[in-house]
Amino acid sequence: MKNKSLEVIKSKIKLRVSGKNVNRYLLRLSKNHISLLSVLKKSKDEYDILIYFKDYELAQKLNTIYDIHIIEYGGWEQEKKYLKKNKWIFLALIFSLLFLFFLSRLIFEVEIVTNDQAMKNRLLKELKELSIDKYHFQKSYQELQTIKTKLLETHHDDIEWLEIERIGTKYRVRFEPRIIEPDKKTTKERHLIAKKNAIIKKVESSTGQIVKGKNDYVKKGDIIVSGYISLNDSVKKTVSATGTVYGEVWYEVDVFYPFGYYEETKTGRKKEVYVIEFLSHRIELFNFHPFYDKIINSSTILEKRGFPIRFTKEKQEEVNIISSIETVEEATLKAVDLANKKIESKLNEEEYVLKYKIINREIENNGVRLKVFFSVYEDITDYLEIAPYVEEKDEGDNS
Repeated sequence: MKNKSLEVIKSKIKLRVSGKNVNRYLLRLSKNHISLLSVLKKSKDEYDILIYFKDYELAQKLNTIYDIHIIEYGGWEQEKKYLKKNKWIFLALIFSLLFLFFLSRLIFEVEIVTNDQAMKNRLLKELKELSIDKYHFQKSYQELQTIKTKLLETHHDDIEWLEIERIGTKYRVRFEPRIIEPDKKTTKERHLIAKKNAIIKKVESSTGQIVKGKNDYVKKGDIIVSGYISLNDSVKKTVSATGTVYGEVWYEVDVFYPFGYYEETKTGRKKEVYVIEFLSHRIELFNFHPFYDKIINSSTILEKRGFPIRFTKEKQEEVNIISSIETVEEATLKAVDLANKKIESKLNEEEYVLKYKIINREIENNGVRLKVFFSVYEDITDYLEIAPYVEEKDEGDNS
C-alpha cells in the first residue's frame, strides 16, 4: 500500500487540453503509463487533467494537434514555487530563529539571593571565574552540579547547602549559611536516662556513675548513668552525667504494596527545545543530551496547511518513570523493603535495623498489606535534671 503522506507531497501539474476528440489523447497518455490523477470535462473539446510532474515532458511529446496549457502546480512542485517566491521571508525567519536560539542559550543575569553583601561579592567573583556570568553560554546540568560541588568544598565552613537554578536566561543562586554553634558546657546536674523501652547494647560514659549495663532491660525514664556519686551507700556529690547509650528497641510498621505499580517523579530538570516535525518524524535541534522520559508542552512556530513540515517550540520537563506488575511474593518483598525504608529514614549513621519479621499478611484484590515487626539498634540517650547535692550538717554542731 502506498504511503498517503508521500502521495500528498509528490509534484503534480494541472493541464487544460483543448482540441477535437481529446479522449483519443487521454487514451494515448494512459497507454504510455501516465497516471491520470483526475479528469474534468469542461466542454466537448476541453478537459482539465491532473498528472504527475515527472510525466509532463512525455505528455508534451505525445501531443500532436492539441493545445495544452498549464493551469497550476500541486504537491512538492507547488511548495517549491511557494518557497522560491517567499525565500527572503523564510531566510529571514530562519535567521531570526537561529538568532533567537543563540540568545536563549546566553545568560543575561546572575542573581544571588542573600542579604550578606560580602558573601554575595565573593560568590559573584568565583562564579565569574567559573564562566557563570553575563553573556556566557548556559551550562549543562552536569556542569552546574560540578560547579556547585566545588563552591561547597571551597566554602565548607560558611555554606550549609547551595543551589544554582536556571530561570530562562537568568541564574538564581540560593544558599544557606552554615551556623556553627559554640560548644555548650552543661553545668546543671543530671542523670542519663532511657528515652524509651529497650535492651541496652552499649554504654559510653565519661561522667557519672553507671548503674545499668549491657543486656539490661530498661523502661522509659530508667536511670542508666546516675548523676549521684556514691560511696558506701552514701551520696558524696552530684555531677552532670554525660554519655551515649545504644539499645535494642522495637517497632511495628503497617505497609501496603500494590500488584500494579506506576510512579512518575519530576527530576526538576527543564529545557526548551526547537523541533522540526516531518511526517511522523521529529528532529530536535541542538539537543545533544535529550531526556529519556519527559513531559512536553508544545507550541507551533511555523506551519503551512497541506505541507507535511511543522516547526515547533517545546518546553520539556524530565521525569523518572517506574512501572511494574508484581506477583504476590514480589509485592511482599517490595512491601518489606518499603517498610524497612520507613524505619531507616528515621535513623542516623550509627543506628541500623537488627532484624525483622512479618507478623501478619493480608492479600487483597489490588495488593498486599503487611504488618512487620522490627528490632532496631538505636540511640536511647535522654537526660533528667536533678537537685545539686548539699552536704548535711552535724546536728550537734551548734555554736
